[in-house]
Amino acid sequence: MSKTSEKDRAKDDEDLDEAGSTDEGNDDGEEEEAKATAVRGRGHGHAHDDDDAGDDGAEPEDPYWWAPHAVLSALVLIGLLGFFGMFNKTPLARLAAPVAPEPDEHEHATAAAPPPAPTPRPAQSAQAPREMFGAKHLLVMYKGSRRAPPTIERTKDEAKARATEAMTKAKADPSKFADVVKEYSDEPGADRRGGDLGKFPKGAMVPEFQAGLEKIKVGQVSDLVETAFGYHVILRTQ
Repeated sequence: MSKTSEKDRAKDDEDLDEAGSTDEGNDDGEEEEAKATAVRGRGHGHAHDDDDAGDDGAEPEDPYWWAPHAVLSALVLIGLLGFFGMFNKTPLARLAAPVAPEPDEHEHATAAAPPPAPTPRPAQSAQAPREMFGAKHLLVMYKGSRRAPPTIERTKDEAKARATEAMTKAKADPSKFADVVKEYSDEPGADRRGGDLGKFPKGAMVPEFQAGLEKIKVGQVSDLVETAFGYHVILRTQ
């Protein structure tokens, strides 16, 4: 081989070495650029993911979501305590109840003075109790007298004569007045009661009977007493 050929070959080898080193440098640069591009792509992809998550409609959670519930619960609790009268003896009650203004000295003096004593009324006289009476009687009815039963057929004159006969017997012995009643009286049930009317206040009987009763004393027998019911003979017992 000639020296010229060896020089050319050596030159070609140097050129190949330079080209190889250039290619390796270029490959390293391209690899670094690809890595940077991938990193930028991943960052961009994450950004797109965040944007997509925001686009899905999920709102960020409110850190103060509990505040309205707490206020509502507090209001309900205060209302219940007020309903059961828990604030009546607490200072909070003063916020709801009006405070009366303090009276001045004149009002204090007026309040301290006792009210005037009422003027005593004159004592009313107690009503006198009604006078009480007691009596027994017999009654001779006639046709047409008040409450006379249909069985009574005697006339007024006949009734008067019968009553006079009964009066004579009763005055002769007042202790046998009950027997006279059984024999002569037309009053229903008089024979069982012996003609006893019991006790009664003044004015309870018809005026004619009351007047004839007041004319006699206790234990005495009256004269004939005529009323709308017929003729009476009275024995006063009180």
